[in-house]
Amino acid sequence: MKDRLLQLMQLEQLSPAKFADILGIQRSGLSHILSGRNKPGYEFISKLLLKFPTVSAEWLITGKGKMYKQELVQEQPIDRKKENSRDLFSSQIDEPPKVESQLRENSIKIENKPEIRKNRVLMKIIMIYDDMTFEEIKPSSSI
Repeated sequence: MKDRLLQLMQLEQLSPAKFADILGIQRSGLSHILSGRNKPGYEFISKLLLKFPTVSAEWLITGKGKMYKQELVQEQPIDRKKENSRDLFSSQIDEPPKVESQLRENSIKIENKPEIRKNRVLMKIIMIYDDMTFEEIKPSSSI
C-alpha cells in the first residue's frame, strides 16, 4: 500500500508533509507508514478516501483496478419549485413563543441552606522531601 500512497502523492504533486496536513494526521505517522514501519489503519484509510473522493478504495486497499474512479455519481438537480419546498419556520411565525410563561411553569424553587457536615478528624500528615524521603505525622488523641 505504501507504493500506492507514494504514487498518489506524486500524481497529486504533494509532499509528505502537505499530504499529512491535508489528511489531518501527524507527519511522523505518515512517515512511519511510508517507510513501512507501520501499516495504515482504518482511520487513515477513511480520512484519505474522504479527502480524495476520486481515489478508488479498491485500488488503494488491494491494488486492483484503476487509481481513480471512472464514473462519479452525478448529483441530481434540485427541484426548486415553490410547491415542493417546505418552509421550516412558517409555523413559528403564526404563533409567538410563550417563553416567559414556560419559564415560570418550569421553574424550580431553590433554597439556600447551609451545608451540614460532620466534624472531620485529622488522620495524618505526610511530608515528602526533595530527596524522596518522607515523614508521616499522626496527631495525638488529645487534640
